[in-house]
Amino acid sequence: MSRRAIFQRLLGYLKEHRLSLFLCMLSAVISTAFLVLAPFLVGRVTTALFASIADGVFYWDTILCLLAALVALYLISQLFTFLQGFGMARITAHVMQKLRSDIDGKMHRLKLDYYDTHTHGDILSVITNDVDTINNAISQNLTSVVTQITTAVGVLVMMLAISPALTVIPVVMVPLSLLSAAGMMKASETYYGQQQDLLGALNGYVEEMYNGQQVVQAFNHQKQAKAEFRALNEALRDSARKAEVTAGSVSPITTLVNDMGYVVCAAIGCLWAIAGKLAVGSVQAMLEYTWRFAEPFSSLAGMVGSFGAAMAAGGRIFALLDAEEEVPDPQSPAVPREHSGRVVFHQVQFGYTPDRLLMKGVDLAVEPGQKVAIVGPTGAGKTTLINLLMRFYELSGGSIQVDGVDIRQMSRAELRDRFGMVLQDTWLFEGAIADNIAYGEPDMDREKVIASARSACAHSFIKTLPGGYDMFYPQLGVKLCSMAGGGVQKIYMVFLREPSRRDRSGSDLFHLRDGFEIKMNFDRNVSCFIFVNALMHDDFFD
Repeated sequence: MSRRAIFQRLLGYLKEHRLSLFLCMLSAVISTAFLVLAPFLVGRVTTALFASIADGVFYWDTILCLLAALVALYLISQLFTFLQGFGMARITAHVMQKLRSDIDGKMHRLKLDYYDTHTHGDILSVITNDVDTINNAISQNLTSVVTQITTAVGVLVMMLAISPALTVIPVVMVPLSLLSAAGMMKASETYYGQQQDLLGALNGYVEEMYNGQQVVQAFNHQKQAKAEFRALNEALRDSARKAEVTAGSVSPITTLVNDMGYVVCAAIGCLWAIAGKLAVGSVQAMLEYTWRFAEPFSSLAGMVGSFGAAMAAGGRIFALLDAEEEVPDPQSPAVPREHSGRVVFHQVQFGYTPDRLLMKGVDLAVEPGQKVAIVGPTGAGKTTLINLLMRFYELSGGSIQVDGVDIRQMSRAELRDRFGMVLQDTWLFEGAIADNIAYGEPDMDREKVIASARSACAHSFIKTLPGGYDMFYPQLGVKLCSMAGGGVQKIYMVFLREPSRRDRSGSDLFHLRDGFEIKMNFDRNVSCFIFVNALMHDDFFD
């Protein structure tokens, strides 16, 4: 995505706050304009003092009036600075809220293969680091651009009013300073882009190694993991160092060139003051304006690094927001009339990439109440069948029917409400134990929560914990596993819930203990799929 496209999309988030943004910019202009007038009044005070010494008469009225006006200028300038800062903080908060809401909504609409092709750490880096980078660019630099431009224009007008001839010197030096730093500006933008990419890669690697720590240690992969981390960390260090050095060198270069102009202007101004061509106060004001005229350009040049990082962050954010979404639900979704639990795969074709099909012409019919075991080694396609049945992925061909209706004609909520899943991995969220058990049905009463825990043979263990079902930890999964001790290696929390349109409840529970033991309680309208690598008890299945 081009820089222009990124910039336009970022401006799109500011359109809702056009009026507030205009008032903030107006406040910044007024504040800067009053501040620009201050050196002119200071010069007038200096001229009055010099005249008082020369004439032997102290011009109290003139000096006091000028000082009062100077104080008023500073007060008014600070008032509008406060209004501008307050308004900009409010705008930035709303813009960031909208941006984060868009990202959150997008995360729920993304196709599942996006999470398969991007590490969790990289995604989290976009949501946190990149959004914070945009936040800093808007809150700190947006109004600074307006302020610096206003300062440059205002100072130029005041210098022309004092001495058009001396004005030529700083006007010529500014483009020279910018040209001298142009190469550094371009290089810093490139390095900032690399820094954001490497930061996402490093976060993804850390998250991957953290979650797989047991596997890393089981296979003695610590040295390799450290070496890979060191390589990524050193690459990020080098990129960050180059980005900061190149961005940091812009301001000294521009300042050095502008200082040369200041010296030349001071020398000529003093000679003219001695010759009587220019008042002493005008020389002082002119030198102050010469210094201030170069400052906005140095500041804008120094912002290049920040804007470069913002452009890189914006590119990553909008790449996520533009990622392909899952197929939307039909506008008038079908609702099966029956609740038999019949599932039919008809000539199903599927591949994770269009040019490489993993399934071709798969036919399968599961009648109500049947218990079916899908057995095969890792990579045989068991998880793929689940993903297709739950419509996590779209079919490449054929159809799947649940209770006589094609799943593509149903809403995802309707389809998934008819299933209960016991996942291979245990996912425990921050909150109380009861909240985790009732995750699939937030309004589940406590009696049903306890009944579900009893079915999972977890009730007695939960009662021994501090607080029982109300035990709350920020990292609940870690605490539960560490407190289980040697007696229980894993706890499988089964989110048992009754589908909202079924009269009688069914439950399917896998309880692993002392080898392979399965406990299942079904009514006749509940079909069951069991996905395993090897089947040891075939007498349970039809």
